Amino acid sequence: MMKRLLTLILALLVALSALAGIAEAYPVTIPTFNYNKEPIEVTVEQAPERVVVAYQDNIEIMLRLGLADRIVCAFGLDEEITGELADEFAKIPYYDARPSQEEVIALEPDAIIGWRSLFADDRLGDTSFWNERGVATYMANNSGGNMKGLEDGQTVENEMEDILNIGAMFGKTAEAQAIVDEMYAEIDKVVAYMEASGLEPMTVAILEDESDSYRVYGTTTIGGNIAEAVGAKLAVGAEDSANIGAEDLIAADPDKLFMIWYEGWITPEEAVASIVDNPAFASLKAVQNGDVYALNLVQVYCPGLHMMDAIQTFGAGLYPDLYE
Repeated sequence: MMKRLLTLILALLVALSALAGIAEAYPVTIPTFNYNKEPIEVTVEQAPERVVVAYQDNIEIMLRLGLADRIVCAFGLDEEITGELADEFAKIPYYDARPSQEEVIALEPDAIIGWRSLFADDRLGDTSFWNERGVATYMANNSGGNMKGLEDGQTVENEMEDILNIGAMFGKTAEAQAIVDEMYAEIDKVVAYMEASGLEPMTVAILEDESDSYRVYGTTTIGGNIAEAVGAKLAVGAEDSANIGAEDLIAADPDKLFMIWYEGWITPEEAVASIVDNPAFASLKAVQNGDVYALNLVQVYCPGLHMMDAIQTFGAGLYPDLYE
């Protein structure tokens, strides 16, 4: 009896200690940006309880961190949420269209998380409008392009920082760090395989068909940066991400070619076929060797949790044996 009582007392002390730790963690100051791409800081006195969340990456990060109960409004998905997050998604109020500023005010949020575009004057208004009213805002690092202080462009590190910042805002630091660690481990896995195999970096091109030319996902885009992180060398886009024509692609002749697709525009099969079935590209190594792959846009624009999918898509394309 005494032993059981001591065990209960010890458990209570541990619980109180944990609660004290949570209390001591606040206030938390989070680095972010305003619509002018200028760095600002937002301080929360406690974990936000009524949150408006926009777009795939932010919604999924919130769900993965176990914060479905904090979401009073979500909108802006590019594709259906499936898998382990589907049950959590079913719990939240999802809006098919972006609400107006007035509708958001009526929801009485204490935090808004979204992309830079969300804070335009003709949408929800700049961050200052909300911050002055006691509403914390967070803007995804890779959503604005050339944010001041992030002149390296869209990077893996910026995306990881989003996960960590959202985690810190809600007292979920350990959970956020675990997600980040898992992604870095996957990057290390691909690089380690390349190095252990004694292979030279393969050249890749990441392209989106724009009918008369190809949009390049180069080194300043998250797509190009992920490819470089796993040890690939950009055949086009290493200097800039300007569009290229068919002649440029033929001249570059990458080892591997990744074609962008997304729901409602082009299927993955159509994206691959646009290269493989075009006689003009018959001489490409990637075509001859069956190394043209589809890459979902959601994996290479503010991907959030989908960065893991991108790492694995590149890894499997570069080194199929690694993912057999």
